This record gives sequence, structure tokens and C-alpha cells, in this order.
Amino acid sequence: MKMTYIIIGIILAGGLVLGLMSYRNKSVTGNDKQISKNLETTDTKIQQAKENPFEELRNRAFKTTPEDLELSLPDNKTVVYGVIMDWEMGGAVATTVSYQTGDASLYLSSGGGVIGGGQHKNVNSVAKQFVNLAQTFIDKAVRTETNPLPEKNFIKFYLLTNKGIYVGQEEMKNFENNSSAWIKLFEEGNNVLSELRSVSEK
Repeated sequence: MKMTYIIIGIILAGGLVLGLMSYRNKSVTGNDKQISKNLETTDTKIQQAKENPFEELRNRAFKTTPEDLELSLPDNKTVVYGVIMDWEMGGAVATTVSYQTGDASLYLSSGGGVIGGGQHKNVNSVAKQFVNLAQTFIDKAVRTETNPLPEKNFIKFYLLTNKGIYVGQEEMKNFENNSSAWIKLFEEGNNVLSELRSVSEK
């Protein structure tokens, strides 16, 4: 766990180790439904971004609805259809976004990331597992109307549901010493991040 933390920290410090995929303008300026479709079909060639769109992409993730993802969810229960995991490390943040559809992306506040990872089977599979597991963490989270970034050395889990957004957070040291109640969800989120990194390096 500690080694993974160090590796990701190096990536964040480097900033442009991962380039941001081209999302061909329309996926940034179109409506949310079009964005979701574009994220699934974007070419996974890595390119440098002229500007850092971290904040805009992260905000769009919070606005993505089940309808945008073409999901039909029951009205009689709270269902998690997406998870946004913000990982703060010394002033930089890695945001991993996963949906019930298997689509997943990684945005780095220091610049760069991976968009449209869900078209790869390995990413698609772990993203679905991450979101499915998040369903069992609803009772540990609280409803929220805001989505600020985590404080230093904290990780936040935003659970996107058909009944609103829920949030939970934990300090990194509690994952490292295996004392966190959120550790299983963190491990699944870390798997998504790792698989996104692997496809970006091919």
C-alpha cells in the first residue's frame, strides 16, 4: 500500500507524466449526454493539453446523470451509478471517475490524465467492481450539496446516486495502517487508477 502511494505521488509531482487525451472539443462544449458518449469512444492516444481542464472535467463528472449514461434505475431505492475518488497528496489531487457502465477516467490537478478508459476491458471490469462495491458504503456516507477537494493527505469518495450525492472521507495514514472502514473501497479505487495508468502507457 505504501509503495503504491509513493508511486502515485511521483506521478502527481511530475504533472505531465500522463498526457491528457484529446477530447476533440465537442466533448468539452457539448451537453452532458454527448460528453459521456464521447468519453467512451475517445481515442486513447495520449496528447499534451494546452490548458489544464482538471476543474471543468471534474465538475462535469458530478453533473453526469443516469440518463446521460443511458441507465434505467429503480425509483424505490438509492442506487450508486458512479464514484468520484479524490486523492490529495501534498498539494496535488488525482481524481478517478468511474460509472456503472464501466467507463472510467483519471484527471490530475497538476495537469494530464486519462479519458475514456472504459473502452478497455481491464479498466471496464474494475470500474464496474468499484461502483458495485460503493453501493455497500452508502450507510457510511452522508448527503452533500457541495463537492470540495479533500484536505491535505485525505481521500474523498463521492457516491453519485439516483437520490443525490453522498460523500465519505478518510485520512491516508488510516489506509496505510489498515485501520480504515473505507479500505476495501479504496483498494478497488486504486485498482481503477492502476488500470488507467496501464492503458495510458501502452
